[in-house]
Amino acid sequence: MSKLRFLFFTLVFIVLGYSAQAYYNPGEPTGFVNDYVNILTAEQKTNLENKLSQLEKDSSNQISVVIINSLEGDTIENFAVKLFADWGIGQSKEDNGALLLIAMVDRQMRIEVGYGLEGALTDAQSSWIICDLLKPNFQDGNYYQGIDQAVDRMIAITRGEYQGGALERGSWQSLDPGTIFWFILIIFYLLAGLRRYFAKTKAWWPGGLIGLVIGLIIALIFFPTIYYFILLPIILGVAGLIFDYLASRVLPPPKSPRRGGGFWFLGGGSGLGGRGGGGFGGFGGGMSGGGGASGRW
Repeated sequence: MSKLRFLFFTLVFIVLGYSAQAYYNPGEPTGFVNDYVNILTAEQKTNLENKLSQLEKDSSNQISVVIINSLEGDTIENFAVKLFADWGIGQSKEDNGALLLIAMVDRQMRIEVGYGLEGALTDAQSSWIICDLLKPNFQDGNYYQGIDQAVDRMIAITRGEYQGGALERGSWQSLDPGTIFWFILIIFYLLAGLRRYFAKTKAWWPGGLIGLVIGLIIALIFFPTIYYFILLPIILGVAGLIFDYLASRVLPPPKSPRRGGGFWFLGGGSGLGGRGGGGFGGFGGGMSGGGGASGRW
């Protein structure tokens, strides 16, 4: 029993010691732009401040830019959430704030979005801003240019003046072709397994349930917002019903991959060297983030 107590209190001290060296409030905000490292000139800071001040006047939305030296061992996600809460960015009833946090020593950045703006400034758009604007500029040492462009994009998005799509050039260029290949391969094998299962059950309703659950899991991991929690389960649930109905009532039973040639997702047809077949539109891209996105440069 004494050993268990010793281990318990040891773990408590470790956790408390880590917490003491993690998050810290860098200070009271003096405006929308708070540069604790002095990488911005007075003119640059004023320019950003004027843009963000005008945004608040026009829409009541609040965007804060915070530049700190180091995270002091904390994760940038945790730091951003706690700083967001400490400062109360956004209106209390609207939750319409956003935080652009930059940690210079750690070379990390994050866009944290309040609940009221998550429908406009999505996780995917936050990721695009980091990948397309902040990261390349910071790698070249153009800190103000990256921040200025990111702020302009965030303002345009929250005002509804910019609609970014999943095919934005920078986002696709940053993807690893090998990752894309394995991702598609996994999807095909998953669909093939589901088809074989649905063909045996002969009941087409389980597909809707499986699609709904998959939609909830994807929303939880990659898009933790109310909008996606509702939209993705509906889309994948309907797609699952259709796929299940086709597999159990319309398409012929799939052959075993050992008995038939080609890609077994197609039921043993000839195929194109095992790579033929359609896709499942419900599995999309996008980077994860608790109401925003993080990145490094």
